[in-house]
Amino acid sequence: MKRLISLFLFVASLALATIACRSSPTPTEAPTEAPTGQPTEVVTEVLTATPAEEATPSLGDTWTRPADGMVMVYVPAGEFEMGSTGGDDDEQPVHTVALDGFWIDRTEVTKAQYEQCVAAGACTPCYGDSAYDDYPAIYVTWYQAETYCGWAGGRLPTEAEWEYAARGPEGRVFPWGDEFDGTRLNFCDANCERDWADETVDDGYAEIAPVGSYPAGASWCGAQDMAGNVWEWVADSYASDYYDRSPSQNPTGPSPWEYRVLRGGSWGFDPYYVRGANRDCFIPSNTYGHVGLRCAMSSE
Repeated sequence: MKRLISLFLFVASLALATIACRSSPTPTEAPTEAPTGQPTEVVTEVLTATPAEEATPSLGDTWTRPADGMVMVYVPAGEFEMGSTGGDDDEQPVHTVALDGFWIDRTEVTKAQYEQCVAAGACTPCYGDSAYDDYPAIYVTWYQAETYCGWAGGRLPTEAEWEYAARGPEGRVFPWGDEFDGTRLNFCDANCERDWADETVDDGYAEIAPVGSYPAGASWCGAQDMAGNVWEWVADSYASDYYDRSPSQNPTGPSPWEYRVLRGGSWGFDPYYVRGANRDCFIPSNTYGHVGLRCAMSSE
């Protein structure tokens, strides 16, 4: 169970709207409904360009995606212990998961990158203006995120892929290691107007930060912003007991239902919620000011 403050805040949030399927604290923005005319399926015409195939990619390799200029980092095939004994019940049981190699975006998708999809006629608009081009694209539904990644030539990462990219084969608690370091991410620090703010750290931003602002917080594969800044949609539906029956090879989540999984925490959350094993879930047709996305692509 989440701590008492989390439960209290969740109950209070019901007065505004039902926005999450778990008792996690939520920044003050109320959700909004999906824009009219929003695509409900991934665009079927995807770009055919793929990473160079002259040599087998390895850890540390990068590739720039032609559609939007996103730099992707390579995550080699491997296995890790997914989940945690120190978190919520839905992070248990800890179980071994083996994954094929894949590519994942080095940072969260930016507002400017998302606008390229809008200009191409494949995506519906998201919130924001050009002053925030280098910031994460926010107020995007899960469906918009799925469509964007399809247009860019990829897909949303699975929940297991996201956690592996964040924690690595060693199963780190945070992308950089097992000890929390508030200088390596954008979380609820002295600039954050929440009761649980950490007044001892100043990360430089009251809310979201430009992507890639904390390179020292990169994970083992070079992925940045996997802790804090904005929550990120992943492909999987959410089930609190999924780890009891998750397959050991390339799991893709339970059958689709009402909620989709979010990972990574955001600027309004404390260290507990930015752990690599932490799970949350929101209504996929709603938009949130602290939720964005990153894409992945299979290596074959």
